[in-house]
Amino acid sequence: MKRLTNLVFHLVLGSLILAVLILGYHRANAQTAARPPMPNQSQQPFTSAQTIPQQSSPAMPVPDSVVDQARDQNEGYFNAMSRPRTSGQVQDVWDQADPEDAVYSTELCDGCTYKVRTREFMVTVVELPRGEIIEAVDLGDDGGFSVKPRGERRLAVRPSGYGYDTSLVVYGKSGAVYPFYLRAESFNSVNVPDLIVRIEGAVQIDGDPAVPGFAGVLDDKGNPALPAMSVPGQSNKSAAIDSAIVGLSATNPGTPADDFVAQSPFDPNALHGWGDYDLWGDETLRPETVFRDDHFTYIRFGKRWKDVELPTAYVVVDGIDELVNTRVQGETYIIESTRPLITLKSGQSFLCIEYTGDAA
Repeated sequence: MKRLTNLVFHLVLGSLILAVLILGYHRANAQTAARPPMPNQSQQPFTSAQTIPQQSSPAMPVPDSVVDQARDQNEGYFNAMSRPRTSGQVQDVWDQADPEDAVYSTELCDGCTYKVRTREFMVTVVELPRGEIIEAVDLGDDGGFSVKPRGERRLAVRPSGYGYDTSLVVYGKSGAVYPFYLRAESFNSVNVPDLIVRIEGAVQIDGDPAVPGFAGVLDDKGNPALPAMSVPGQSNKSAAIDSAIVGLSATNPGTPADDFVAQSPFDPNALHGWGDYDLWGDETLRPETVFRDDHFTYIRFGKRWKDVELPTAYVVVDGIDELVNTRVQGETYIIESTRPLITLKSGQSFLCIEYTGDAA
């Protein structure tokens, strides 16, 4: 009985001591001050239902170099651009090249492939025969080469690099197909590139003459030809020449005294070129005959002159028409040039006159 009483006493005493310890612990926590919040941390008490807000990074200072660059660009000053191409890329072969080396002319051929040598950083112009009109183009490698139209019968070909080749097929309105082989060479190539590739000759388009206003025939070279002009025959050559040069014995009275034309004497013995001209174009502009001397080209219209509206004359230089001085004496239209290719233009009509004889 005494033992049981001691056990109960110890249990009650232990419970009281435990209760005192727990109560003292809670009072100590209640009196402890909360630690100050960390920077950018919310001071609200944390609960399990709340999420931690994402901390924003502090604004970084802008470097002075960025400020200086923006200021310069605002004034229009931009840094120099570093380019991969350097100096020392001049093609030496041009030092010894002849003026005609870069111009490749070839005759029109039905079963031929035209070979073209191009070069990086250069453009090659391909010119189709007279009377042709380009309808479509197929290029084998449109990444290594670019082709752009330049008029009705010309194309500009430019390689983007070197060391490769491709094919080019051009479809003409005449029905002809022109195949080309293109090769791109570098700046240090020992070969002169083709700057102009010209296919000589002429074609006709069905239902549409090769030259507007002319529905004539082709000569033995495939060129459009007008009816034959008058050519002095051997039996009456002297009389024919006399008839052709009527009104040419004196220069134009309106020419200034110090002008070369006035000081250049007319010499009938220097005339030549009878029958050495090919004509194609509008028949309404066709002259009776064409001849030349060492200075001028003479286009004689004869009695038809009164019915012809005075055309404008051009000479062809490197494939481009350039205006040339002209004058009229009697029934003859005088072109102050002996260029082999002359074009007469009047409104929508034109006539091409090409000298095929020996050079003067």
